[in-house]
Amino acid sequence: GQPPIGVHIHGLFMEGASWEEGKGDDEGYIADSKMKELHPEMPVANVYSVHIDKMSWMNMYHCPVFITAERGPTFVMQVNLRMDPDDEDERHWVLAGAALLMTDD
Repeated sequence: GQPPIGVHIHGLFMEGASWEEGKGDDEGYIADSKMKELHPEMPVANVYSVHIDKMSWMNMYHCPVFITAERGPTFVMQVNLRMDPDDEDERHWVLAGAALLMTDD
């Protein structure tokens, strides 16, 4: 069904990382990539906007979204992905080249 706020989206793929599903009420978070998984598919996500003054930046990775793995000219937007609470900052994911792709090419 329709979420109370925002919309559900699907069809995104991760590059340079993977997604760890949450347990129970816990939300999922970005994790190190797994062997032989070049572009793992992301689960269905609830996407909604939040005013910048109300946004919590704790444990968030500012993840770029691209149409293809070519990146640069195919940039679409930036989304916030939750990081593991043990992650200090997002530099690890920047250096890993973690990004979301709209096509699995």
